[in-house]
Amino acid sequence: MNVPPLQSLHTLEVLSRHRRIGAAAAELGLSHAAVSQTVSRLEKRFGVQLFLKNSWGVEATPECRSLVEAYLSASSTLARALSDASGERRFRILLPKTAWLWLSPAIARLYRSTPDLSFRAYQDDDVVDLDSADFAIVASGHVPPRGFEGTALYDERLIPVCSPEFAQSTGIETPSSLARAQLLIVRRELWLSWFAQAGLVSEPCLAGPSFADSTLAMEAALRGQGVALCCTVAAAAAISRGELVAPVAVSTNTERRLWAVWRGAQLDPATRVLHWLLAELEARTTRHVSLVEEGGHRLPDKRRPGSEAFSARTTRPWPVVGNSLLDRNRVAASAPRA
Repeated sequence: MNVPPLQSLHTLEVLSRHRRIGAAAAELGLSHAAVSQTVSRLEKRFGVQLFLKNSWGVEATPECRSLVEAYLSASSTLARALSDASGERRFRILLPKTAWLWLSPAIARLYRSTPDLSFRAYQDDDVVDLDSADFAIVASGHVPPRGFEGTALYDERLIPVCSPEFAQSTGIETPSSLARAQLLIVRRELWLSWFAQAGLVSEPCLAGPSFADSTLAMEAALRGQGVALCCTVAAAAAISRGELVAPVAVSTNTERRLWAVWRGAQLDPATRVLHWLLAELEARTTRHVSLVEEGGHRLPDKRRPGSEAFSARTTRPWPVVGNSLLDRNRVAASAPRA
């Protein structure tokens, strides 16, 4: 089978991100009908359904996500080759969408020190293409390619959040009253774990719409549609802006650790991005945010001596020279100049 035009696959990628044909058409500079026709042609060509309609718009099917992943991998390879050929190399940053929610307002500060940046976000259940990145935030379990180094950032915790208006209208004050509210469900077991952590004796009857990922659930919570379980780091940013509240201040651990990983050859930009990232994390610190103190990634004035950065796969150290990226940066800065 011949490969379809890359522009058609790009249309799938944009629509899978926006989940609304109108929004995708606006980004692509096409009409609503042109986007729909492109999807119809590809569905006929491959003999599969690529999108399912729902109350929010459309949702990519597994077959569509596979095509999008292949397109992104191919386009990143092509972009890297074109960039290398033209001498215009950008530092590529890959983030989960939940991290993008709280980091995006701070992009301007990073851009002042590191202007040649390229950002891409992925969903929690996406295949993470680290080969296409120079710096990334990933959850424990992802296998980094050869030549990557990294350090632990924080342990993911979840807390129930909703809009201030929803909290006021429903009168949520206790875990039992929360159990009677409309819940926005990504994974039922996470809600059950939270209710157990909150001390609810009987298992609740979870009622509410289901979502493919936590970003969608958080967006619905922002719009006053119910209560979502959100990462405490992302929730802290929205709470500080007054967009969300935590009606019952109990959080639960998901047993996932988030890591920053970077290419060892990209020391200077990686240092600047890591410092920016850690400063933003420090600003989000609450009693529900579990930053990893033993990871060796603290900013210089808060660093614990003798700590190391560890692999997301095992407890073995990453292949670093010295204890961490920050240590190496200090050594380079203090070395006598020729």
